[in-house]
Amino acid sequence: MIEFQQVTKSFQTKKQTVEALKGIDLTVEKGDIFGVVGYSGAGKSTLIRLVNLLERPSTGQVLVDGQPLTALKPKQLRAQKKKIGMIFQHFNLLNSKTVFDNVAIPLVLSGTPKATIKTRVEELLDFVGLADKAKNYPEQLSGGQKQRIGIARALATNPSILLCDEATSALDPQTTSAVLQLLKKINQEYDITILLITHEMSVIREICNKVAVMEGGRVVEQGSVFDVFASPKTEIAKNFVRTVIHDEIPQSVLSNAAISSTQPIIWKINFVGNTSSQPLLSTIAKKYDVHLSVLSANISEIQDTPFGNLIIEVTGEQSEIQKAFTYIKDEGFIVQEVKLYD
Repeated sequence: MIEFQQVTKSFQTKKQTVEALKGIDLTVEKGDIFGVVGYSGAGKSTLIRLVNLLERPSTGQVLVDGQPLTALKPKQLRAQKKKIGMIFQHFNLLNSKTVFDNVAIPLVLSGTPKATIKTRVEELLDFVGLADKAKNYPEQLSGGQKQRIGIARALATNPSILLCDEATSALDPQTTSAVLQLLKKINQEYDITILLITHEMSVIREICNKVAVMEGGRVVEQGSVFDVFASPKTEIAKNFVRTVIHDEIPQSVLSNAAISSTQPIIWKINFVGNTSSQPLLSTIAKKYDVHLSVLSANISEIQDTPFGNLIIEVTGEQSEIQKAFTYIKDEGFIVQEVKLYD
């Protein structure tokens, strides 16, 4: 559906050449809700703007439906762009036009008959839940309503791809959740592939099925959302995941553990799916001569699958502790010892 092949993008300033993208290889499959996450300056905005040629790659190719965009003739490119809708962080609505007219803009520009425009706009306003706002102006709407109008406008030409450029970063948490659920509905009911960029890992967790992590113009990690959340490989991915899933032990807890034991043994146990409902601690306490103290615990949900971690302190004879550790691994849990001191 969307493929980046060794894509680079450089910008020339008066003083230097800035490399925004450095050898990007990325594939977004049909039907994906694919998230790209990164801090400011990572290159994610440049990346998404290449998909509709708001920016052109310096080297490499961007393919949509197997066609390299830069090789298309002007007429072919216009036809391809109709298949790509885009919503923006700051809505980009025309304040001088009504809600109806804002949504109709792409249809008017493409020469669509008035009767067809009326039907399509009314359908879209109903879909985004703002049928009663057709005659209003953008200044009369809330931020969430403005973004819904932006989404309706992006859908006007029946695109197969929807690009979301920080679409929720200007919204409050409750409104963000509502807009994300609308995007999920669009993906499911209209079978539209969504590529979104964000600096918020909570957005990725809520609706995406795949994610790429960017840093310094490169994709440093990518995969299914569940795999990246469950086992992030790079430090930046770990930092993003920690903003949503708090797996660090509070320093006060570590200090108390250090005081209470000369050589405290602390384990972090990750559990996924069905393992989250297993009575692990009570089973270990019955099978082995060890004492367990829970220091920290949390559970979340990723792609409708429970995922969480448990931090425990273990005391007892070394042989019994080792047996308990082996048992946990054999039961399918991910367990590791946390070093209190380096």
